[in-house]
Amino acid sequence: MELRLLPLVVFLVAARAAAGPGGPQASQPDAIELFVAALERVAATGDRQQIFSLVHPDAEMAGISEFYSSVTPAPERLVIKERDRTPLEEGGLRLLLEVFSERGIEGRLLTWRADVLVVDADAGKGTAPAWRLARMERLTVVSGLYSLELDTTRQFDVRNLTLTAPDLTIEMASGNAFVAEASDGPTAVVLVGRGRMLVAPSDQAEQTQLRIFGGSNALDADFDAAFIRVRPSEFRTRFGAESLVPRQVSSRDAGRARDIFDEFIGRTLHLDLGDLSRDRWSLVPSVGDLIAEVRTRRYGSLTYTRVWNEAEDISVFDRARRRNITVYASSEKLAARGRFYSEDDLVDYDVLSYDLDVAYSPDRLWFSGVARVKIRVRASSLTTMTMRLAEALTVRGVHSPDFGRLLHLRVVGQNSLIVSLPATLVHGTELWLSIIYSGRLEPQGLDREAISLGQEPDPLQIPLEPRYMYSNRSYWYPQATVSDYATARIRLVVPPAYDVVATGMPTGDAAPAAGPVSPGERPWKAFVFDAERPVRYLAFVASRFSTVHTSELAVPSLRTGTLNLAETIARAGGDADAPRAEANSSLSLIVQANPRQTGRARAVAGTAAEILRFYASLMGEAPYPSFTLAVAESDLPGGHSPPYFALLNETRPTAAIVWRNDPVAFENYPTFFLAHELAHQWWGQAVGWKNYHEQWISEGFAQYFATLFAEEERGSDTLQGVLRQMRRWALEESDQGPVYLGYRLGHIESESRVFRALVYNKAAMVLHMLRRLVGDESFFAGLRRFYADWRFKKAGADDFRLAMEAATGRDLTRFFEGWIYGSAVPRLKFTHAVKDDNTVLLRLEHLDAVVDLPVSVTLTYTDGQKEVVVIGVTERVVERSIPLKSRLRRVEVNDDHAALAEFER
Repeated sequence: MELRLLPLVVFLVAARAAAGPGGPQASQPDAIELFVAALERVAATGDRQQIFSLVHPDAEMAGISEFYSSVTPAPERLVIKERDRTPLEEGGLRLLLEVFSERGIEGRLLTWRADVLVVDADAGKGTAPAWRLARMERLTVVSGLYSLELDTTRQFDVRNLTLTAPDLTIEMASGNAFVAEASDGPTAVVLVGRGRMLVAPSDQAEQTQLRIFGGSNALDADFDAAFIRVRPSEFRTRFGAESLVPRQVSSRDAGRARDIFDEFIGRTLHLDLGDLSRDRWSLVPSVGDLIAEVRTRRYGSLTYTRVWNEAEDISVFDRARRRNITVYASSEKLAARGRFYSEDDLVDYDVLSYDLDVAYSPDRLWFSGVARVKIRVRASSLTTMTMRLAEALTVRGVHSPDFGRLLHLRVVGQNSLIVSLPATLVHGTELWLSIIYSGRLEPQGLDREAISLGQEPDPLQIPLEPRYMYSNRSYWYPQATVSDYATARIRLVVPPAYDVVATGMPTGDAAPAAGPVSPGERPWKAFVFDAERPVRYLAFVASRFSTVHTSELAVPSLRTGTLNLAETIARAGGDADAPRAEANSSLSLIVQANPRQTGRARAVAGTAAEILRFYASLMGEAPYPSFTLAVAESDLPGGHSPPYFALLNETRPTAAIVWRNDPVAFENYPTFFLAHELAHQWWGQAVGWKNYHEQWISEGFAQYFATLFAEEERGSDTLQGVLRQMRRWALEESDQGPVYLGYRLGHIESESRVFRALVYNKAAMVLHMLRRLVGDESFFAGLRRFYADWRFKKAGADDFRLAMEAATGRDLTRFFEGWIYGSAVPRLKFTHAVKDDNTVLLRLEHLDAVVDLPVSVTLTYTDGQKEVVVIGVTERVVERSIPLKSRLRRVEVNDDHAALAEFER
């Protein structure tokens, strides 16, 4: 999960598009460059006669007149830059121009498409061609840019200032203030003096995060300086005249304020315009938004933001450690939006398909490729679109078959690419974009999918086989700003020593790549993969692989499955409306391995086949027609499971790193990692999650399906061992926050084990408790319904709740409130009493708030027999009378470790 950065901290830098046919090649200015320079010179004068002297006699005047109006009255400074040129059929050129103008402290950036032709009078005279404007069209405009400077000619005494925003209070009894103004009033305020910052969210989960960060449910910090950004029209309502009183300027105070201003102005709403201007340019906040950079004595610089157009509009950010402390929706946002949201609600377009043609050199970590992306507009109208692409990769050009070459901008520090469209696209419009890019990009680690204890490997070990993974966190190809289901075709070209496993079904063996081959060298290899079914993202791993196993697996339906749990479900009947799979579907299984791992890979191939068949029997299908397991070597176990394949770490026998003390290290059941990764093809890939809060639908479900396979393969003793470890970690870390916090669990203290303990293990146990509470028949019927409804879509916890309620006929609101959105561990008092040697009365009482859960009670008789009774504790006090089969020896509660609760006897 990528960290959430401040949404308003955007640093834009213009990127030159690659020169098209007829573009400048020589070091000396060519005729077009001279023409653009002349246009810049005359436009800066604002003189109509001079501007129209560069107009072709047959020109279309409407757009040119609009251009003239945009530069009158004459700006104080004007810059025109050519970004691209392409030939026209009639013999001229089409130029893409950026025009930046300054008037006072305000700037404006416009993009124009200009067609230029050679005037007839100059033809055939042997002189350089004289180009003239034939047509102009304004494409985009960015206004409201300000070159902000602190006004050190005015100083204010601060008197009992109280500044408020949602859940924020900034107080300063006395101090000094200076302001920086936009055209319609102050937009930046520097406060110098002793003050107090209070952030007090009402949400209990956010209070927990503040308590982890600072020891209290509210963030209460003294500060000595603050930098506030507001909308000019809201300045007077936020800073009353009685709180800022003009006074004589102190040069010492002004110097301190200027240092604070210079420290913070570049962090918020700042635009770097590259070669258009070296000055510092800023935007102003939107209506209702506020940014407070506060230099606290205890925590260093903290940033509070309230940004209404974000799904979660309030955040507090620790700049020194680059950690989000709180991120949540204000009460006003919740009232307007509701409790649940999808990240898709924030995007302007859908990606429908990818077609990638990429060359990758592992030795240089170098990419060179062309990405064709088909999009459909979701917004009512669209003039620019933002895509994700690693900042290290340089964009050489963006092209559309419909519109030709397009202007693009890079967002510095944000792995973003902004594409300007030459026309407004309406809802439902579809188009293809081609992005040419190249650059050096480091591969990604396996992140939370692998155990990582920060230990250094033994330098005397034999080096690991190199492997290079690029997946959802590396932005190695242009993609939507959020994960987006799409079909794909990937062609990857690598040096002859390497092989590739990637998202999609392999179309065949690698073929020699076209291109020159040096004497004595082998040609590079081209691998092609087709993903005909939608995938959330694309990934590949390059390494030395050899194929050790291929097979076609018959995927059983729920009605004909032969595995134990599937038989249980089939016999139970389930929901008559639940989907049923056909019996004769199949799945292609390919196993590849590093050279030293081929033996292990052959051994694991059979287990992988069993796991895949078992999961397909539970859900009724395999979501993708092929699956490749790539077995690599590592010092630590773990893996990563993109669509269509998984990378599995196999540890070396001589690895010296100790990893046992981790929530997901099931030492007595080593198959667990493999089972978890394979389950991601269903959970996390076929069914995605709507936002970071819902990641448990991926990790928790995959963890529970691995638990189901442990029970299937090894029986109840192994199941209890797995549950015992899950329960221990879940209870130990539950005070860190609810499952619903997703990646933020453990984030503040950089402790990834908290995330795995809760989003993996606790979420898996929640599913197990739900199953025991509603029964196998209802649970698996609801699970199948949920999968069928949300296959190749993004789901949330509430969607899962509704599917389970439909299957069970029960209201499960309290169950989900307690276990997904809450973090309290129930405390129960358990007692039992034997009556007349014929019955035993079992009594369970909630000592705190009631949280629905099932609790098992094990009755052990003197003859050695055991009887397990599962009691749904859904009231404050639940009693159950159980007839005794013989004389009772002992009674044990939660002997199977399946209930997440503390018990008092």
